[in-house]
Amino acid sequence: MIFLHIVILGCLAWLHFKKSAGDHKVLYGFALIFKLVMGIALGLVYRYYYQANDTWLFFEDAGKLADLARGDFRSYLQFLWRADQSQPVWHLLANTQERSLFFVKIVSGFALISGKSYWINAIYFSFISFISCWYLFQTVIKNFAESTKPAALAFLFLPSVIFWSSGIVKETLALAGLYCLASVFIKIIKGDTRTWVEWVLVLFSFYVAWSLKYYWTALFMAVVTTSLIIFLLRKRVVGLQRYKLIGWVVIFFTLSAIASQLHPNFYLSRFLSVLITNHDDFVKISRPAALIHYYQLTASWLSIFLNAPWALFSGLFRPFIVEANGMIPVFASIENLVLLVLTGACFFHRKAQPVDRLLFFSTVVYVVLLCVFLALSTPNLGSLSRYRVGFLPFFTFIISYRNPLLQYLFARISFLRT
Repeated sequence: MIFLHIVILGCLAWLHFKKSAGDHKVLYGFALIFKLVMGIALGLVYRYYYQANDTWLFFEDAGKLADLARGDFRSYLQFLWRADQSQPVWHLLANTQERSLFFVKIVSGFALISGKSYWINAIYFSFISFISCWYLFQTVIKNFAESTKPAALAFLFLPSVIFWSSGIVKETLALAGLYCLASVFIKIIKGDTRTWVEWVLVLFSFYVAWSLKYYWTALFMAVVTTSLIIFLLRKRVVGLQRYKLIGWVVIFFTLSAIASQLHPNFYLSRFLSVLITNHDDFVKISRPAALIHYYQLTASWLSIFLNAPWALFSGLFRPFIVEANGMIPVFASIENLVLLVLTGACFFHRKAQPVDRLLFFSTVVYVVLLCVFLALSTPNLGSLSRYRVGFLPFFTFIISYRNPLLQYLFARISFLRT
């Protein structure tokens, strides 16, 4: 069974390689291997390093649903369509929270066809994620000059992002959905060709991403929709081109107010209280040394505003090396140091960068807002390192694109020139 799936995966990878690798065949090979290895590594880390066992619990639940499918396929289909406590299998599951259960249902389909092999499932999920990474990489390098190396770093080889978005975790599919949405958004802004398949992919990607990480997706879509409205109206509305930034802000807050009605946790009457409750829950179960400490954080917009700069800095660049305790935190701290250095190097660029300001501004708003609210609600630096994969690749790209330090290194290190 395992050999059969290795052959199937090999054929799928070969077909995708022939169709999509283009002039980047070597890069494709390294990126694919890196992604698959990280999917296996995540399973090993959760089994032998972490006490929490999310990925294995997801798979165990998926295996129970796969067993149900083999014994009573009709009941399995009914559970996929409408799961509730009236069904016997419900009480056997460790994950019955809505988003986790949605993910378990997806995993169960792969568990059913793979003979309940965790590692084969991990490779399937990693391969799906890789396809979305490569799709965004291709879209970016086609529409931005001199972007191949920065895009490869941000979307194919950034270690923490690849690790936390591979294998059997919700972030794998949620980030894949965001990558697909981002790719089509870039194509629209740049006037690139879109096919009907891509529009279907947009709907499916939104559904999956929303079902798994609604707070990533809601903010992302608010930013993207605002930018698309500005893009479509900029030549039709008198004065909009001149006051584009003001118009963007007005439309964004209007859409955000509408989006706040899409999920109970977004209701304006309870948004801040949910954020602070999540923060306090993490504080209770975390070591003080592993926390971001805020100044008198309360459920008020003034308190949020005062603590936002520290939340942004901590979400982007912590833990520091001196704060790291353990193998994975040390690796994360080294990566954070590199990101901090690259961010500093951006300010030494002497030439104006001819970038698309609308895309750049949209990306910055998304990164800043998601980073701030995630860092405030998830002050545990270890957990935040995983959750921030929703914005970190986009941040990495904007600080890497035409970064003078990277350009210097690329020009002087031989194997980076190609």
